Amino acid sequence: MLLTILALACGAPPTGGAADDTGAPGGGDGGGDGGAADGGYTGTPTEEGSIPAWRAQAEVTWTLTFDAAAQAEGYADCSYRRTWEGVQVLDLDYLCPECALHLVGDATLQEGLDCAATIVSDPPTVREEGWGWSEDGRFFRGSYGLSPMGELGTIDAGRSEGAALSWESEGEVGTTGTMLLQAAGTVSWWLDEQTLLPDPWPARTEPYTCGWPTDDPGTLVRDYDLALGTVLPNVRLRDQCDEKLALWDLYGRWLVVDSAQPDCGPCRTMASTAEDFVQSMAAEGIEVVVVSLLGKGLAEPFSEPDEAVFDDWVATYQPSGPVLRDRGYGYALLPDLALSATGEEFGYPTWMVIAPDMTIAHVNVGFSDWDAVAEVIRGAR
Repeated sequence: MLLTILALACGAPPTGGAADDTGAPGGGDGGGDGGAADGGYTGTPTEEGSIPAWRAQAEVTWTLTFDAAAQAEGYADCSYRRTWEGVQVLDLDYLCPECALHLVGDATLQEGLDCAATIVSDPPTVREEGWGWSEDGRFFRGSYGLSPMGELGTIDAGRSEGAALSWESEGEVGTTGTMLLQAAGTVSWWLDEQTLLPDPWPARTEPYTCGWPTDDPGTLVRDYDLALGTVLPNVRLRDQCDEKLALWDLYGRWLVVDSAQPDCGPCRTMASTAEDFVQSMAAEGIEVVVVSLLGKGLAEPFSEPDEAVFDDWVATYQPSGPVLRDRGYGYALLPDLALSATGEEFGYPTWMVIAPDMTIAHVNVGFSDWDAVAEVIRGAR
């Protein structure tokens, strides 16, 4: 069923993304500008674990070559060098579904600050970056530990010591100039038996503290090639009881999953009337659970919300459904899905109606009222 809903939405935040390796300001060297996102992975497991982690370290030199037009405007060829050290993560596969190995760590600018400042405004000395590569040697990178990762170039994935990696791009600078950005370096990785990671999908042996169901049928398959009718990928995120909820445990009921930010007005409007909607649907004999993916704010869409902000949201709206501290999940999945399903650019809130079999029944950007959501569910039953 196709339904057009006129809705209000907050604008999409800046991507800051790894896929933007044009070399233009804001895209920078393929990692975006800005520092490490608060709430990102710190390199030290926060839960007791039993799975040995992979570690990696790298060194990369960026070379900037400007054409005559750019040089006439004052740009000069130069280079800068960064080192990077990272630790494997197991629970962020939605940020890089194609990665055989996914690590998060700190990139440190070792030399060439003036050169880096040519294309990145006020470049940080240290910033958090996600790195990963596929089995067939495609290299992925994200400028924040919890940001979606973009494919940049190639890596010699068959060699774990001193493996070569490289990428390049061309972009506009100044008024009429162009710049060629070329990055090349080496990376090594090894298994660290002393760093133990927790199982990202432990068997559920006890009820959820918040009382959520545990109805995962055990037959669903994760697939990140999302479209209407496909299964919503599972994820485990912390809820109001400070416990990780697996979305697939909510199987068997209608879900409204919304991606929200605490400084988004339409998001707050949606939250303020959600319980009336849940109760009205229950009166019709339709069980609906509203699941909110709450981030830190419009300027930091990849980060978990501050605890005080999270607690205020829960206290203010007193939701019966889960409020989950998002870790880049919504922003990794929804922009492409929203564009393909609606033709609209992603904004906050963007929400999905998930059918009882966990398939995506509807996607919408912005919020008008809950009557529109109810109409979607009634029409999809």
